[in-house]
Amino acid sequence: MLDKLREEYLKNTIQIVVIDNDNKVVATDNSLFTLQADSDITEFHPFFYVISSLFEDDKTEQKFYCVQMEIRGKTCFYDIRSRVDRKKKQVVLFIEDLSDHYKTVHQIKQVRNESIINFNITQELNHELNVQRGFKNKFLANVSHEIRTPLNSILGFLSVLENTDIDREQLDLINIIKDSSKNLVSIVDDLLDISKIEAGKLEIKNKRFNFKKFTESLITTYRLRTQEKRLEFVADVSDNIPSFLIGDHLRINQILVNLLENSLKFTHQGKIHFRVFTPSRNMRRIPVTFEITDTGIGIPNKHLESIFESFTQVEKRGLFGGAGLGLSIVKQLTQLMDSDLEVESVENEGSTFRFTLSMGISHDQKDSKDSRFRTKKTGKNQRNGAKKYRILLGEDIEVNQLLMMKLFADEGSYSLDIAKNGEKVVQFIENYHYDLILMDLTMPVMDGIDATARIRNHPNRKIQKIPIIALTGRTSEEERQASKEVGMNAYLTKPIDPSLLFKTIDRLIHRYKNKRTELEA
Repeated sequence: MLDKLREEYLKNTIQIVVIDNDNKVVATDNSLFTLQADSDITEFHPFFYVISSLFEDDKTEQKFYCVQMEIRGKTCFYDIRSRVDRKKKQVVLFIEDLSDHYKTVHQIKQVRNESIINFNITQELNHELNVQRGFKNKFLANVSHEIRTPLNSILGFLSVLENTDIDREQLDLINIIKDSSKNLVSIVDDLLDISKIEAGKLEIKNKRFNFKKFTESLITTYRLRTQEKRLEFVADVSDNIPSFLIGDHLRINQILVNLLENSLKFTHQGKIHFRVFTPSRNMRRIPVTFEITDTGIGIPNKHLESIFESFTQVEKRGLFGGAGLGLSIVKQLTQLMDSDLEVESVENEGSTFRFTLSMGISHDQKDSKDSRFRTKKTGKNQRNGAKKYRILLGEDIEVNQLLMMKLFADEGSYSLDIAKNGEKVVQFIENYHYDLILMDLTMPVMDGIDATARIRNHPNRKIQKIPIIALTGRTSEEERQASKEVGMNAYLTKPIDPSLLFKTIDRLIHRYKNKRTELEA
């Protein structure tokens, strides 16, 4: 009787698999899931890439805890014990199903990203996977930097241009370009954070924003875009939605831009209909439904689920381009905001995408005075008769140098010198007095990090204490932490917001002046 019970228990909870050093299945009892003999086990799940490293380790037996796998649409958690037979060049795996245990004790959240394996011990063993991950992160960081550099010039010179003598129509066009450029910045940010999105770690930041202007800007942009393709764009925004709502307008914008771009890409004739409405309204929160309908090529029923997977496109002939990330990001962002993306589609007739967000209503429904349309600045911060603060800019790209010169010329309270690399920055501060340094992190000869280290370790105490602001296209937490550790006082990412830049400069200069006065006293 005991033997019968033991056999039944083991059959339901443990599977034994024999693998050779080429990751081929030699034998299996298929107690938990089905594996074909001679098949490559790594194709069943990426975790099994770790097998190749077991032959290189001195240990004969190892155990891996809480390995997550998707089996027949169900999330399962396994403890896996391995035993290496080096003579036969084989590994025996004892796979124990502990799904109920891990879900009950640890309340494990289901992870959506199939490519990320949530285990601790195997991270050190799987060196190759770590190298690949590091390469991807470095690649995305470099791409982000290269994209942000020209975007910094585009947005910066648009800010300069809007402060010249232009009419209302020209200003409206500038604002459209600025909004589109900011959308591109948001897309770049989401590409960098794709792993965080899929791991459920991206924060939703709910703030008060002008919902009316938000939708108007989006409608204006895509009305022009659809006209270029000779399509009709119909916008229907309900009048009973308050002007000011509380939500993450950047993430909402990211979702809508992806959906509108998707409709625009796959619609060749007819129209795109953009609807925003709410079925009810109370004093605190309302459900706001966003709906985008097009008359495009549509989606076959068999592909309705796969369109939300990363790097997946239904159209395989390469006619429309794109990376296949848009709908995946949209799906996960809506879920982060406690919503769900609905899709209805008929092939060759069109598609409808719809989601509903619960949004707060701001108590303050008054709009501040519109300051976007203003005349050219005439040195609004110029201090009458006062000596200008001297700022040193470390920047090697000429177009960024020109942009900063224009911004500082309009501001009027500062004089600006430029050094083309970190070594020149150090030379300048040793020969001239400066109140603050703006430091790009990526420069030839000597980068911003090394230059800052030289300054903070300078024998002259006054030079040591000069405030330093990082101006960079790099947005990773590692870069931000490195700048903080080396002694930078602030970290601003490109594209630079001129208002934030000058507020940060003023704050740091006055703090530095107060500390210097205390030391001299």
